Amino acid sequence: MRVLRCGRLVTLLVLMLLVGCTGMWPRWFDSSLPAPDSPVTVLVAPIAFEPSIAHASDIYSYDDTASADNEPYLLAELIDEVALRAQRVLTDELAKRPEFHLVPFAEARRLPAGSEAPRRRKWTDTELEELGRSAGVDIVVAARINDYGRLGWRHWVYGWLTVASAHTAMVGAATAWNPLAMGGYLIYDLATDLPLWYGGAYVLGWAFRPIHVEMEALQLKGCVVHALYDQEVTILADSEQLNRFDESQRKRKDIQLQVNLDHTMKILAEVAGKSLRLKPCEVRA
Repeated sequence: MRVLRCGRLVTLLVLMLLVGCTGMWPRWFDSSLPAPDSPVTVLVAPIAFEPSIAHASDIYSYDDTASADNEPYLLAELIDEVALRAQRVLTDELAKRPEFHLVPFAEARRLPAGSEAPRRRKWTDTELEELGRSAGVDIVVAARINDYGRLGWRHWVYGWLTVASAHTAMVGAATAWNPLAMGGYLIYDLATDLPLWYGGAYVLGWAFRPIHVEMEALQLKGCVVHALYDQEVTILADSEQLNRFDESQRKRKDIQLQVNLDHTMKILAEVAGKSLRLKPCEVRA
């Protein structure tokens, strides 16, 4: 049915426009600030993992069903691995930029204030300042994972309602505004679009594993001031990166999420490379 095929296309287009997911939509209009005269010393703080994950199987594909007794331990271990991977990837990607001199990942993990793992809450400015002072850096970069595997309701409800309105209007125009047809399609639309908006789907080789990460930078040199803020949402796993794994691996939740996590942290590092610079401090009498 042509209306159904058009509906799927509208869903994907509106999803890209509303969510701004990096897995589908590149940053066309980014501009870079001039490079600093000398590299800025930067520390990437341990990543905060805020999503509430009910079961380890929500973010990992087990060959065998995990026992109920091991579930809490396995889930904590998986979250720890995700947070550590995010910190390492962001550190390594920033270290490639000539604008920065990074505290190595191995050293950052050993800092006293960074020993809480996995961290389940956002860093406060006071905590970041303490962490940065102990490392002797100019800037502390802190990121937190807000969504992992599924999007928060603010993203998908708003997006679905927008798409559903367009879909229902298309069906209404095609059926002389028949309320039964429009209501039936609305139910069908919710059932089929929910995996795209809410996440957790692997359909025809497309992996929808949403990840939402926020990043901020606190400057310590000269004055304490917020130097940068950015956020990225990746929904659709990059097929080129996913195809580096064999077919059986590509279907695994953890592999799909890993691909999206790496992609998201690399995009954040790219943003920092273009925009993160020391800010001038106000002179007060």
